[in-house]
Amino acid sequence: MKGFRQLLTERQKEVNSLVCVGLDPLVSKMPETVRKEFEGSTATAMANWMIRVVEATAPYTSMYKPQSAYWESIRYGRQGLREVISHIKKNHPGIPVFLDCKRGDIGRTQERYRIAHFNLDGADGVNFSPYMGRDCMECLVDKSVPGKAIVGLCYTSNPSSREVQDVRLPDGRHYWEFIAETILKWAKELGVADDAGMVMAAAHEHPPGSGKIFSWHLSRGREIVGDSLWYLIPGIGTQGGFVEETVKAAYTGPGSVAINSSSGIIFASSGDDYAEAAATKAKELRDQIRAAGGNVE
Repeated sequence: MKGFRQLLTERQKEVNSLVCVGLDPLVSKMPETVRKEFEGSTATAMANWMIRVVEATAPYTSMYKPQSAYWESIRYGRQGLREVISHIKKNHPGIPVFLDCKRGDIGRTQERYRIAHFNLDGADGVNFSPYMGRDCMECLVDKSVPGKAIVGLCYTSNPSSREVQDVRLPDGRHYWEFIAETILKWAKELGVADDAGMVMAAAHEHPPGSGKIFSWHLSRGREIVGDSLWYLIPGIGTQGGFVEETVKAAYTGPGSVAINSSSGIIFASSGDDYAEAAATKAKELRDQIRAAGGNVE
């Protein structure tokens, strides 16, 4: 059985793309044509909307990343999420599906999350918050089902994260640098380093309003973990991240990064052309990444 990173690597080579499409639908953004077609069941409408986006964007996509909260917040949304994941696995078995759920709890609770997300939802990978310690990673590991991607939050794209993640430790390191070292250490100890990864924000303007592009965290992260861990990179698209600087600082070859865009792709149009518009945006991002040096061929 192929592990997550092998699957991601092969897919990126197949379509020459580092693009990850986030499937984070909102009822308020649903195209009217979809709403009318599936009137009476928001979850069914949501699932069909995202399935059509999947079909349109698949030629340009190396990974799909549904965000669990967007599905959990609607009635029967969990079933809709599972329908989308099942569709991808049946019709595009070469594309890994990563569930963005950011779980982080005591061991016995993490075990329940592991069963929910891997066994029931059918995800190939999940992310976790390491704040509560090794349990948060260890209890997502099922040795009988190897190859799952378990990705730790490290340097995230929301501006307020700097209040916590940039705190200096007594030895001068940032807290996020310590977390990067710790995620790698746990992954090796647990025997899952082949597929484990870190969430690392895209290059961005910092300080805000300065006009300066900040990408040091991406190259510094590589100094810490090398190629042992892959990067899940949020912050491109509507969050204003910079593609070229991100690729140059983070990319080390196929399977080393997945660059996510969610709302910039799936909300590209609310008209009847919503699927085609999503495909256009996914292709544009793929081409932009290629031009920046993220050419997989």
